[in-house]
Amino acid sequence: MFAAWSRIILFALLCPLGVGAANAQGQWYYTVFFGVMTENRWHEVFSPGDLQLAASDLVGLGVGWDRQIAMSRFKYGFEMQALRHFGRQDHYEFNLPVVLRYVPEKPVPRWLKTVAFGIGVSHATKVPQVEIDRKGESQRNFVYWMADVQFVQRRPDTSIYFRLHHRSDGYGLYDVSSGSTALVVGWLSKF
Repeated sequence: MFAAWSRIILFALLCPLGVGAANAQGQWYYTVFFGVMTENRWHEVFSPGDLQLAASDLVGLGVGWDRQIAMSRFKYGFEMQALRHFGRQDHYEFNLPVVLRYVPEKPVPRWLKTVAFGIGVSHATKVPQVEIDRKGESQRNFVYWMADVQFVQRRPDTSIYFRLHHRSDGYGLYDVSSGSTALVVGWLSKF
């Protein structure tokens, strides 16, 4: 199973690099982020009265690439993430989502820079304890998805963002029904 994931990850990494024109027109960025794990399902985090934190945190780094789709307001790309969990769980996690990002022409409200959704693979070095505590079992490999909102900063090549960071069985794609959601704040800079 891990060999299949490694081929998918390798393909996703080499795809944009293998096309010289795409690499020249794309934009690389790096990101650092911090998050708190929740006991909630992803949609429950929008109800502040029901939000339950899981006494577990994460800190991570990422490198990504994106490119505008023709003359549209959309960009596509990927983001490689490596993060460390601490608190109730103490493992490393590696994620590789493919990301679709919308850049509004005249954002309303004015502080909005972009909104994005990404989906891909996730690998944890240990079975995550927060997922075990919530559902009774979990596994190391899962589907990963993220949704974020980036905020306008004075420097146009940097952003601060708020992100939902989610691992799950992908509605039955994996045999084990489990998952976890974190609330993440991050900083991103293009290079």
